[in-house]
Amino acid sequence: MVETRDRPLSLSYRRPADRQETRVLEDARGELHHDTNGDLAEVASGLSYGFATLLVVGPLALLIAWLLQFATGMSFGSERVWFTAAGLWLTAWGGLGAIRVAARRTRVSMLRRALDDDIEAREVVEESWRFVEAIGFQEAEKMPLLYMVHADNGGVVAFEERHLLGRERSPGESAISLAPSDAVLVRGPRSGLLISENYSGPPLPLLDVHTLTRPRDERPAHGSVIDRPWKGVHAWLAGPH
Repeated sequence: MVETRDRPLSLSYRRPADRQETRVLEDARGELHHDTNGDLAEVASGLSYGFATLLVVGPLALLIAWLLQFATGMSFGSERVWFTAAGLWLTAWGGLGAIRVAARRTRVSMLRRALDDDIEAREVVEESWRFVEAIGFQEAEKMPLLYMVHADNGGVVAFEERHLLGRERSPGESAISLAPSDAVLVRGPRSGLLISENYSGPPLPLLDVHTLTRPRDERPAHGSVIDRPWKGVHAWLAGPH
């Protein structure tokens, strides 16, 4: 852990956005759009998975129904009932894909509105961070790809190694911690979009490296502030899911 007695506390404040920062917000706003092809692929993927599972579950269900009918003499549905059940099964899996599409479109719409508010307000939040300790998270045998750093004010911020390094680490490259000790982050006040990042000071040594088990779409974004206590970060990212 880095000694903090002579170091200022981390802080943040709002200030007017300069022209370049406003341009970053406008560019991000312009890149937001609904991916119709991706949405259709999501629904099709759900249907495909439903059909694949139906090929396994369907014959098994028919076999069980036939055995029960043979043993009890009772009928367990006509062909029409079974075809209806199969249709409902496929509809349910396709519906799950549609729900994911709707959720993604909602997130995009909310982010678009937040970016519009940031652009109209012409303000940004500038954060000055002083970090005191860091842990790394990795997948399988790969080098740490996600750093979680603990600030002197109790905050927790996530950083991706590829963003700090500016590229992916090559397989034979020596392992060196890139966890920042000092950072100035500028982001949109409503959208939270990271506009710029600047680092100074020596990198922090890693207290430990844990296996990253959280799904990719649930991991924190680079530069995001984590609304969790430092002691709960390990269980959140490396615990069972």
